[in-house]
Amino acid sequence: MSGQKPPFSKVLIVGAGPSGLLLALFLAQHDIPSIVLEAWPWLDTRLRATQYGVPATRVFRRAGLLPDFRAASIPKFPAICWRRVADGEKLVEIDMSVVQDEEDRMTVLQLGQMIQIMYRHCMDPEKGKGLIDIRFNHRVTATGQDEEKAWVDVDIGKEDEEKRHERIHADYLVGCDGASSAVRRSLFGKEWPGQTWDCRFVVQNVYYDGFEKHGWDGGNYCIDPEHWGLIARRGHGGLWRVTYGDPTVGLTDEEYLARRPWHLKAMLPGSPEPDQYRIEQTNLYNIHNRCVDSFKVGRILLAADAAHVCNPMGGYGCMTACLDVDGLADCFIGYYEGKASEKILDTYAEVRRDIFLKYVDARSVKNLNRVWKSNPWTVLEEDKFFGIIQELNKDRQALKDFLLKISSIEYDFKQHYDISTPEKAKGTANSHRNGVEVAVEA
Repeated sequence: MSGQKPPFSKVLIVGAGPSGLLLALFLAQHDIPSIVLEAWPWLDTRLRATQYGVPATRVFRRAGLLPDFRAASIPKFPAICWRRVADGEKLVEIDMSVVQDEEDRMTVLQLGQMIQIMYRHCMDPEKGKGLIDIRFNHRVTATGQDEEKAWVDVDIGKEDEEKRHERIHADYLVGCDGASSAVRRSLFGKEWPGQTWDCRFVVQNVYYDGFEKHGWDGGNYCIDPEHWGLIARRGHGGLWRVTYGDPTVGLTDEEYLARRPWHLKAMLPGSPEPDQYRIEQTNLYNIHNRCVDSFKVGRILLAADAAHVCNPMGGYGCMTACLDVDGLADCFIGYYEGKASEKILDTYAEVRRDIFLKYVDARSVKNLNRVWKSNPWTVLEEDKFFGIIQELNKDRQALKDFLLKISSIEYDFKQHYDISTPEKAKGTANSHRNGVEVAVEA
């Protein structure tokens, strides 16, 4: 910056999940300090995403995380397929071996493990540069701002302790605190546009030797009106992630879990009884497709699940979150280093929201409907997406190009650097690339 004073000095990030830690790491790489506040006393390792497509792996590579992710993950992920639950028939498959030697190929790792790796990078004196201050047991209760600063009010202390109250200031505040974001609620209240699906989503880690016996591997999307979901190999030692949506509404968690043997008998190869598999860890979720009215209000910004959520079929949740954070980091960096005006933060808010509404929301709904609402006996002939995959399978190079191509949900905010050129300083959401995406995560 040629000795010029930076236009801001510190960013306050709420949420020490994947998006908050990733943003802090990107900022530290460009010598921008941050404070990361986490309400929990520890890192969140609940069962969530496990599989990340090419746009996300490109972000992880730029952050310097990808080698450690690869080292912890399973070595190969051979294929993604769609199966009919009624008879287990494989309808269509994507051969992932065509990209097995590519650096940016899909990676498979439980999000809890990824968060732990991200945290180590943030705390590493070389990678985090001592610029990342992560504070646990800091629960945000309110936000505020004026023309020069933004702030949060927090309750500090463990759950069984008497809390002390503090106000923490920074130049900008970013909500990366997930779907129940306290930052978003402080701006817009509890309600936000979109829908909650009429089902309960059940996620579990499963050990079952029947997968190998019946020739299952990779990722298996299950098409059925009652037993839809994703079953995929997820780790060493025979670890599989089994997810499904239960379309019955209004039950207690205990009642949903009582129905689990029925679901697994239908979905798992060999129709096993409960004593034939072992379940470790379970989470139950409601699933939503929602997007906030604005990603930016003054000096307060939102990213990832704090700004938008989508159902998990097709992998757009964590992937879109990574792309939000990557883009927001580039905007902060460009502004900090004098390569862009403050308006680039407005550009971030407009472009990433437009991408979610135009592409992510619609495609994730199609992915959900494909496994839940389609006729399993006619979907192969009726679904245009399956036709595209069948054509690509005829040409390995075409399939490889398809899996590695730049997605329409990616966006390079560096094109708005150089404020000497007015058109580069203005944000536009019209340069997205079009195309069909394949992304998978649980």
